[in-house]
Amino acid sequence: MKRKEKAAVDEFVALVGGKTWEPVRHKCMGKWSSGMTDYGFVIDGRITLFVSNSMAYFKKRIREWIKSIHTFEAKKDCYLRLLREQIEKDNDKAKDEKLNPVRLIDIGILSPESNSPFDFFAPYVLVEINGRRFKHRTAELSCAIMVDSLGGYLEECNCKDIYTARAVRTPDYIFCGVRFDSRDNMYKIGK
Repeated sequence: MKRKEKAAVDEFVALVGGKTWEPVRHKCMGKWSSGMTDYGFVIDGRITLFVSNSMAYFKKRIREWIKSIHTFEAKKDCYLRLLREQIEKDNDKAKDEKLNPVRLIDIGILSPESNSPFDFFAPYVLVEINGRRFKHRTAELSCAIMVDSLGGYLEECNCKDIYTARAVRTPDYIFCGVRFDSRDNMYKIGK
């Protein structure tokens, strides 16, 4: 790893509250990936983040992550306003279906308590439903926040009919036009 890549990782790790990091690399297995290597790093000996399978894009990817965090911090109030408006619409629909209302508490982009590389650095919405507080997360919502297109994502959600998320058997709330169950461990960070 060259000096510029190391500097980018140093900046990212400091930004997410980490103290140390170690580079990791693994040879890709399989016919399609012969000769390729996956590159990443481990933060504080517990969170392994995959970055790319080529050092050519390593620094660029880290810089994109840093930019996403800065954009999130700068636009957090705007995102909260958009989500409050959406939750108001969702709660009206939930009332019609006799489902629980959602209370928005906060939003975030880091979950340092998580040991999962998929949840550690992923946007979420901290909600309360029927007395239960948790970090609600879907891939679509996370992506919309990471690429700063939350407004467009919410518009799209409102153009569709309400539906139940996959594998949800007994929904009890609606979020972004989708029914979820606050009692299961799906679509959540942590328990």
